[in-house]
Amino acid sequence: MNRDEALRLLEADRDVRLLRRVPGVASWPLAPTSDNLRRAIFVDTETTGLDADDDEVIELAMLPFDYDRDSGAIVAVHVDAALSALRQPSKPIPPESAAIHGIRDEDVAGKTIDPARITALLDEAQLVIAHNAAFDRPMVEKLWPVFETKHWACSLADIDWRGEGLGASKLDYLLMRQGWFFDDHRALADALAATFLLTLPLPRSGKPALAGLLECARRPLCAVRAIDTAFEQRAALKARGYRWDAGDGARAKAWWTLTDNPQAEIDWLNADIYAAPRDIPVINVPATRRYSARLWPAD
Repeated sequence: MNRDEALRLLEADRDVRLLRRVPGVASWPLAPTSDNLRRAIFVDTETTGLDADDDEVIELAMLPFDYDRDSGAIVAVHVDAALSALRQPSKPIPPESAAIHGIRDEDVAGKTIDPARITALLDEAQLVIAHNAAFDRPMVEKLWPVFETKHWACSLADIDWRGEGLGASKLDYLLMRQGWFFDDHRALADALAATFLLTLPLPRSGKPALAGLLECARRPLCAVRAIDTAFEQRAALKARGYRWDAGDGARAKAWWTLTDNPQAEIDWLNADIYAAPRDIPVINVPATRRYSARLWPAD
């Protein structure tokens, strides 16, 4: 029995699930080109840690690709034009971070990332995507303000993975549930794996994953802020997807969420969270500020 025959037998066994390595771009299910193309950049970072205020980018990947604006199908991935570069941070890389991505102080010593190269890639793009843009966007904007000018979307948050029957949204889990794996943990490898995920059909709707992302990213969104909530309400707020904003002195501490239906959130807060109805602030959030540390407009 040869390898292909053995694989077919295993695939036919309902008690067995096979995982295949994410292939090279030449084997991706790319769509035919069209007259309605847009350019996107998939961004991924490796960092000294998870604190957006204190930690820094030590590796940046920017992977350009073209997609059909109407269908959301990816038609070309420009690996040869991708940026993959290391950067020496202002402090040593903690051992616990190095254990995750494998990047050590000696790897980044004397390394810098050319801002002109970043600008050149962004100038050609209409959209920047990251898997957990709420982490990557503040990290890159601290160092390269040119990222502030772009519309951003998030392949973690801007696709209804639960509605598609997937119980979590980590990149490796999403790929494994659809029969794929990747075993590197560097910025460009992650960007390639995430972009490959966007070429796959969503499990229930069948539309390309990128199409689902674009539908969500194109919605007008608002931030709803729940100020002065009782401590015992934190579990309910978290369960509904609210996040905590510690404020900055001028801005009050609050639980908040992004939504395309702010009235539904206001109704829920007044019915389930507050003892008596109150006015609840709603803030328009354009795509140029979504997932950014600049989410809250200056007073």
